[in-house]
This record gives sequence, C-alpha cells and structure tokens, in this order.
Amino acid sequence: MNGGLADSLIARIIKQRDLMQAMDEHLKSISARVTSRDQSVSVEVDGIGTLKGIWLGENAYRHGPDGLARLIIETGQAAAKTALDRQNYLMKEFNSRLAALQQTPLTKWDGTTVTPS
Repeated sequence: MNGGLADSLIARIIKQRDLMQAMDEHLKSISARVTSRDQSVSVEVDGIGTLKGIWLGENAYRHGPDGLARLIIETGQAAAKTALDRQNYLMKEFNSRLAALQQTPLTKWDGTTVTPS
C-alpha cells in the first residue's frame, strides 16, 4: 500500500472505531420507564430489560395482591419492549452507518480512488 491508500484506510478505521464507541455509549445509556394506564404503577428498566425501579401510586393497592403483581409484570414487560425497540433502532442505524463507511472509496497517493468490493 502506498502512503495515500494507507492513510485513507487508517482514517476509515478511526471513523469505524469512533462509530463503535458511540454505539456502545448509546446502548449503555438506554433506559425506558413505562407507567400503567391507570397511572398506579411505573417501571423503569435499562437497555437489556434489567429492572431499575418500581414506583407505586396510592391507588396501586386497590387491585389486590394478584392484580398488583399482574400490573407490575405487564408494565415491566412494556418497559422492556420499549427498551428493546430503542436498542433495535440503534442497531439498525449503526449497521447502516457502518455499511456506508465500508463502501466509502479509499484514496490513493495519486488522488485516484478504490471502491471496496
């Protein structure tokens, strides 16, 4: 490889590394908090669905123990789905941007370009 092509390739690798680091930071920052329709239960999860918190309103106990348990589970599942949807969106964007980077032509020392196959 000539200096120009090597420099172009290194620049692309740096952009890919930066994209991967940004993706990692975004994935780690995902959280979702969902509140039940009756506003009596809120559940927060992280990006992989791990429970981070449960908040119960004053009227949450009117459902009785079984009803409250069911409401907590349903609300938690909705929060986990929201977090997963956010994660899927980020993955789609990441894959699109990574593919575009991989198809970016590389510049040789003489100014001509090489398009990856």
